[in-house]
Amino acid sequence: MEAVSTDNTLNGWVERLGSRALPAMALTRQRVMQLLDSPNTTHADLQRILSRDPGFTLAIFRLFNALPQPPREPVSNLAHAIALLGIEPTSQADRALPDLHKQLSAGARAALYDCYSRAGHAAWYAYSWGHDLRLGNPEEMAIAALLHDLAEMLLWTYADRQMGQLTALIKDGMPQTDAEEQVFGFSLRHLSLQLAEQWNLPPLTAQALQPVGAFQARSLAVMLASALARETSRDWHSEQSGELIELAAAFNRLEPDPGRAYIHSLVAGVARNLSGLPLPLTVYALLSAPTAGPSGQAVASAPTASAPTQAPLPDPGAMDADTVPIAAAPKPAAPVKRPEKPPAPPTAGASPLQASLSRIFRELRRTAGVERAMFAMLTPDRQALKVKFIVGVEPDSPLEKFQHPVGERHLLTLLLKKNQSIWLQESNREKLLPLMGEALRTTLDTRGFFMSSLFIKNRPIGILYADRVDDILLDIQGFNHFKSLTQRLCNELSRKT
Repeated sequence: MEAVSTDNTLNGWVERLGSRALPAMALTRQRVMQLLDSPNTTHADLQRILSRDPGFTLAIFRLFNALPQPPREPVSNLAHAIALLGIEPTSQADRALPDLHKQLSAGARAALYDCYSRAGHAAWYAYSWGHDLRLGNPEEMAIAALLHDLAEMLLWTYADRQMGQLTALIKDGMPQTDAEEQVFGFSLRHLSLQLAEQWNLPPLTAQALQPVGAFQARSLAVMLASALARETSRDWHSEQSGELIELAAAFNRLEPDPGRAYIHSLVAGVARNLSGLPLPLTVYALLSAPTAGPSGQAVASAPTASAPTQAPLPDPGAMDADTVPIAAAPKPAAPVKRPEKPPAPPTAGASPLQASLSRIFRELRRTAGVERAMFAMLTPDRQALKVKFIVGVEPDSPLEKFQHPVGERHLLTLLLKKNQSIWLQESNREKLLPLMGEALRTTLDTRGFFMSSLFIKNRPIGILYADRVDDILLDIQGFNHFKSLTQRLCNELSRKT
């Protein structure tokens, strides 16, 4: 769809695109409608769906511009944004957004799907790095990465003829910056920056579009994630991809080999997160062997059309300690670095319960595909469940202070009536969520968890709970391991009491 105007200056394009919306993907709209129709939907549920779609994410934050009294402090979290706006504006956005598949011609549609795919990859990388390095507000980092190539997305939607010209020049070998200047008269990064500032997008979005942002850890992560997503969408085995992977490893304080393994694990996570969406996934290209040239050296495939140039990325190892926080702990040997509160190792005087739980929890995390595990024990008066032993939680997690009464009818009470296990998943969520109540829904992970009652000699003593904090779904194999280990724990405790 072409945007018609005679003003081809940067300001002219800002004005032309300032009232335009990015289209949303059909599956996002379908899932949003389902969630809005459900009385048990939480803001976090909506965030998980919307955060994969640049069109919907942009629409939510732009709604604040239309408020008579916008928030004084910047809103940088989708769940917080939805909470402040309320459900009705979100529903209006769903109805007003153009449909990506219906609106664009075949060529522009494919190009925009490529943009959305790179955005989804970059957002996953940025969030993971922010989370693992404790850089603060990784959700804002994900949003900044998702919307980093904002101008390119809008131009493929409303100016695909000019974007086709840009593509042709790049394929003919013209440097990207020169091609952008020739077609538009400015860089697309500058257009993204102007739009981000006009729409008051989360501050990090604009910071990551400015050269000075390369000297701050959070904005550097966004820039690096976007550059990595762009280059690896062309060729995982190119020299440029190799350099960016090394930079990402250094940024995450990893040696090259474990750093590369860490990046590869994130790519697999992206594939799971974007599953079902009509977006190309780079994990398949990663699995293919590099193309060998005449000399036997790996060569890059032909670059695809791409738009905004990145600000130069400094060497993360050369940055000041005041800019990028240095971890006090030594560099991990493996790429799993999620901060958590470790369990206290059982001592010689540990109780049979503590010793058994420590051993079972280690096996749960190794075989059942879970990251967090909690044992909540009935209090002496048997009126409440209270956390007794927990592993895998982050600092200040609500799960760390779990306590819930059992006198009323809810999921925990029903679970304690007999020795049984449940797996909260998509197929039974609508049935089980009404039994949980607000306190449980805000403490437990309503995307999915395993839970089992623990009985010793036909008497309930508590519940065992396990989940994972990322978007990787639990599966039937993990549930079977969970049930087996839970039963083994009950048998061990029965023999020892």
